[in-house]
Amino acid sequence: MRFTIQATPRSKLRLDIAICSLVALTFILIIARVANKGTPSTRANTWGIAVCLKSAVSLAYQMVTGHVDRFKRWGSTKANKILTIIDTVFWFALFIISILGTSSSHSTSSRALGVIVILLALVLCAIDCVQSYICIRIRKHFKQYGVLPEETAMKSSGSV
Repeated sequence: MRFTIQATPRSKLRLDIAICSLVALTFILIIARVANKGTPSTRANTWGIAVCLKSAVSLAYQMVTGHVDRFKRWGSTKANKILTIIDTVFWFALFIISILGTSSSHSTSSRALGVIVILLALVLCAIDCVQSYICIRIRKHFKQYGVLPEETAMKSSGSV
């Protein structure tokens, strides 16, 4: 059985929902880690909060401009592609910085939360790689045909 990733706005929406839930979980765990007394206040935790907020804002833009008719005129496949690629880099940077920050923790609970944040950052980086691929394919299709892939399928099925 061959696994293929469909580059459609519908598959992108499914990934957006998964990413939103993982970003919210990561944000909560980073806040819990900051509140822990064994965690030194370092750049790693501040960076984690900033990456979560940046990711939430870019996802909100992509979801609102992609699925709310009133805001579709401000949507851009090029902006979605750029935001997703930047997001991938930020999650990978959080992965590396969290490894360095977790090694300086003093309590076991802080280290455990750090490891969970590290794993979530790695998972989010991988999911964002898939989403970047989808955004690149959607942008390529949009540049070639002038419409999104889902709109092309609806037009061809409507003419039959």
